[in-house]
Amino acid sequence: MTKRRIPMPPRWLLFVLGILPAVLAIGIFAFIARFQLAHDEARCPFEERETRDVASGLRVREDARRCLPEIEEHRWLVLRDGHEPLELGRFPLEAEQITAGFPWSASVDDGRAVVTVTNEGRGDLVFREPDLSAPH
Repeated sequence: MTKRRIPMPPRWLLFVLGILPAVLAIGIFAFIARFQLAHDEARCPFEERETRDVASGLRVREDARRCLPEIEEHRWLVLRDGHEPLELGRFPLEAEQITAGFPWSASVDDGRAVVTVTNEGRGDLVFREPDLSAPH
């Protein structure tokens, strides 16, 4: 009984299989870096879209930016007289959502600003101002 030797695969195949994980890791890193750099505030600042009066001394402002062609990011800020703007939340819109648009409303609940964003087919997003008087 003779032992049958299993033939070695070609060297080029071993090279490709050995280098594939490194190429994938570099590709993932490049994708993450592109996304993070594109959404850097200094490189791609928000622009004011709309400001709505909600109550006396309380307004909500919507800002937006498009740092990548396929994504438009929106954020909502609470503007109170005598205070710095406070970000309530952010929401990225994918390309197919951008053209459809989305309505949003601002209200006051228990003295705190509330923004409700209607996201068709995915339910409403609700951003609430934190209770700044509560102990941390």
